[in-house]
Amino acid sequence: MLAALYIENLAVIEKAYVDLPVGFTVFTGETGAGKSILIDAINACLGQRTSREIVRTGAEKASISAVFREIPADVIQLLEKNGYFAENGELMVSRDIHADGRSAARIGSRPATVGFLREMGTRLINIHGQHDNQILLSPEQHVVILDNFGNLVEERERYQEKFKELSAAIRKLRAVSKDEAARNRREELLKYQIEEITAARLTPGMEEQLQLKSQRFQSVERLARALSAACDALQGAGEETPGAVDLLASARDEIQSLSEFPEFSQAAEGLEGLSIEAADWATALHGQLESLEYDQQEADRVEARLSEIHTLKLKYGNTVSDILDYLEDAKKELSGLQSSEEELRKLNSRAHALKKEAASMAAALTQHRREAAERFTAKVAEEARFLEMPNLRLEARFAPGKLSIGGDASVELLISANLGEPPKPIAKIASGGELSRIMLAIKSALADKDDIGTLIFDEIDTGVSGKAAQKIGRKLREVAASRQVLCVTHSAQSAAL
Repeated sequence: MLAALYIENLAVIEKAYVDLPVGFTVFTGETGAGKSILIDAINACLGQRTSREIVRTGAEKASISAVFREIPADVIQLLEKNGYFAENGELMVSRDIHADGRSAARIGSRPATVGFLREMGTRLINIHGQHDNQILLSPEQHVVILDNFGNLVEERERYQEKFKELSAAIRKLRAVSKDEAARNRREELLKYQIEEITAARLTPGMEEQLQLKSQRFQSVERLARALSAACDALQGAGEETPGAVDLLASARDEIQSLSEFPEFSQAAEGLEGLSIEAADWATALHGQLESLEYDQQEADRVEARLSEIHTLKLKYGNTVSDILDYLEDAKKELSGLQSSEEELRKLNSRAHALKKEAASMAAALTQHRREAAERFTAKVAEEARFLEMPNLRLEARFAPGKLSIGGDASVELLISANLGEPPKPIAKIASGGELSRIMLAIKSALADKDDIGTLIFDEIDTGVSGKAAQKIGRKLREVAASRQVLCVTHSAQSAAL
């Protein structure tokens, strides 16, 4: 039920907070006082389309918040499926409409899409007004009304599960039975792809391991080049190109030949030390060069494998894991394409059996809907007589069709409002006031057949007075015994109840 409503800067309403009780609540007052704006606010919170024109003049945005309690089980499941929760049995839904046309919605403190609000809202509240009775005006909703009245929801769901099984079996049969030439071409392609991937002998993590090896080989190659160049610089690169060791030794020998000149003794000692140190470094670096492990063949193999993996990634996926997943899918598809004639016969047999079962269940469901329709139309006619529509005749017209998710026949409720008139589609015959009273009669007939806890009637008694208006009020109060009823009305008879 709708427990509270807060509105700010919506049309003529600057700020309003309303606590809403269970049972029957009436909003009444002068035209233009803002009664229907309450309904607009609730519609906005339920994800219905709105516009920036409803923002109060001079305000940046309009804000609406609604608090719901006693949340139906199907709404709880829908919320939890989408990551929302009703805390302490309460659910707050908010929506802001900005003057620039932007809109934002929240469930609790979390953002929500307007589409989800709309999906959830249809399970929380039914709003019925003079010009907005979509359930009656939409023929595909009529079968839902009958199923609810006849307690046929579980039977319908069982049939729908069987129909889904049948659809899946037919899809599989078609996949196996599709054009043989196309199937053979696909089979050859899959065989080639499977062979190509299998030949690569890929394993999870292989690419990363090869990349590490490649990096190490590249590092070794760079080290080898640097050490080799350093050794050449120190030791020389052949007889014609002496290295630093030989040049330092020559410089040392030349200075040592000047031993009779004391002033060169320090230079001789320094060059002796440099010569020895250079020779030591040459020996050390040469030893490190020889200790490097570099296998050119292995390095080439690693690069070839990485190139092979790169080629496969271009064809079958962004990673080795994707390629292996593609391989498994290809094997499964190939296995399906190679199904034997026996497998095809089994699939045909299963599809035939499922179709027979689904057809039988659909026929039974249609028969039960026909039986429910007889009781339902009689009950609605009885309720309509109470609402001063004595000549109303409701008829359920069944049109046989192909087996579908809805059954083997479509259903549309037709209405005759006057004696002698043949029943016609509701959208073509009923006025706004009649639609609302018909919906009130239907809701009375349905009684506790659905879990929607709140019904809102927006001026359904417009153009009705006297005894008829009093009976509408009494019927609203009667419906309110089992659920919350909110009503916008100018009728004193309704307000008095």
